[in-house]
Amino acid sequence: MFGRTPLLAVILVVLLLTLPTAVVVRAQDSHDAEYLENRLANDDALNQARSELEEVLGAQGGLSEQVGVLQMSNVEIQEAIDRLELDILRQRDHLNRILADQAIVEAELVAARAALLEAEENLEEQQRRLSNRIVSMYVYFEGQGGHLPFDVETASEIEEHHVLMTMIGEHDVALVESMHAAQVEAEKRREALEAARARLEKVFAEAEAQLRALGEREARQRELQAELHRRIEELHAEIHALEAAQAEVEAILNKRRVEIELEAAERDRLRAICFDNPRSPLDTDGSWVDCDSVGVSIPPMAFRWPLSTAVTSEYGPRWGRIHQGIDQKGDIGDPIYSAEGGRVDYLGWISGYGNTIIINHGGGATTLYGHLSGFAVSAGSAVSLGQVIGYVGNTGRSFGPHLHFEIRFDSIPVNPREYLP
Repeated sequence: MFGRTPLLAVILVVLLLTLPTAVVVRAQDSHDAEYLENRLANDDALNQARSELEEVLGAQGGLSEQVGVLQMSNVEIQEAIDRLELDILRQRDHLNRILADQAIVEAELVAARAALLEAEENLEEQQRRLSNRIVSMYVYFEGQGGHLPFDVETASEIEEHHVLMTMIGEHDVALVESMHAAQVEAEKRREALEAARARLEKVFAEAEAQLRALGEREARQRELQAELHRRIEELHAEIHALEAAQAEVEAILNKRRVEIELEAAERDRLRAICFDNPRSPLDTDGSWVDCDSVGVSIPPMAFRWPLSTAVTSEYGPRWGRIHQGIDQKGDIGDPIYSAEGGRVDYLGWISGYGNTIIINHGGGATTLYGHLSGFAVSAGSAVSLGQVIGYVGNTGRSFGPHLHFEIRFDSIPVNPREYLP
C-alpha cells in the first residue's frame, strides 16, 4: 500500500528494534560501573571528607609517635626510680649498721666512763689513805720529837727521808703507780672512744646527706614521671578526640557513599527501564522516564503509520517553504494511532497546527500529530504503540480533513518516510 511489501516492512522493523538496543545493552554494565566510579572519585563532599580524614590520620600518627617517645622516656625514668629505690634501701641499711655500731661505741663509751669514774674514785680513796698515812707518820714523828723531812739539806735529813720512804713501803708506791697508769689508760680509752664516735657521727651525717640526696633525686624523678603521665594522658585525650573526628568523618564518607550508591542504583534502574523498553520507558508508578537524563540515548528506530491511509503531501519543499512532515488522508473523527510508545509532552492548540499532540518517545525522538478534531489522551499520560490518541480533524491552517504527522529528533524535523515501514 505504501510502496513496500509487508514482509520487508516486518523484517526492517525487527532489525531496527533489536540491533541498536542490543548494542546499547551490552555497554550498560561497564557504563554504569564507570559512572559510579567517577561519581565516587569526583564527588566534592567525598573528596573533602577524604582530605579531612587524611589530615586526621596524619595527626593521629604524629601523636602516636609522641606517645611512643614519652612512653620510652617513662620506662627510662621508671628504671632510674627503681635504681634509686634500691640505692635508698642500701643507704638505709648502711645507716642502720652505722647506728648499730654507734650504739655499741656509745655503750663502750659509757662503760669506759664508768670504769674511769670508778678508777678515779679508787685513786681518790688511795690518795686519801696515803695522805692519812703520811699524817699518821708525821704525828708519829712529832711524838718522837722529830718531823717529816720533806726539805732535806743535811746528811741527817737525808737519812730521815730514806727512813720515811721505807716506812711508806713498796706497796704504797706500787699502788700510786697503778692508779696513775689506770688513770692514763682510761683517759686514752675515752679519747679513742670519743674519736670513734666522732667518726661514726661524720659517717652517719654523710650517709644521711646521701640519703637526702637520693630522696630528692627520687622525688624529682617521680615529678618527671608524673609530668610524663600527664602529657601521655593529654596525648591520649587528643588521640581519642581525633578518633572521634575520624569516626565522624568516616560516617560522613559512608553516608555520602551510600547516597551516591543509592543514586547510582536508582539511575541504573531507570536506565534498565530505558534499555528494556526504549520507546515506552514507563516507571513502576506509570510515570515517564527521561532516558536522556540518565545517560541513555535511544537510537532512531522504526515507527508505525498513525493512519492506514494514503499520503497526500510528502515531506520537503512546498509552496516556497519546507513541509516538515507528511499529510495523510482521513475523515473527521477517524481514530489516530500512536506511532510508538511514549509520553504525551504536549496536548493543545498550536497556531497553524490547530489541535496538536506531541509525544516524547525517548532518545530525543518525538512525533507530532496536527489538525485533530479531538483528543483521546491527556497531557503527561503514557501511551503505548498503536494506542488511539486522537481523531482526524480540520483545525488550524487546513484545507480539509487530514492528519499532519511529523517525526523529530532533538527537535529537528526529519523525513518520516525514513522511519516508517
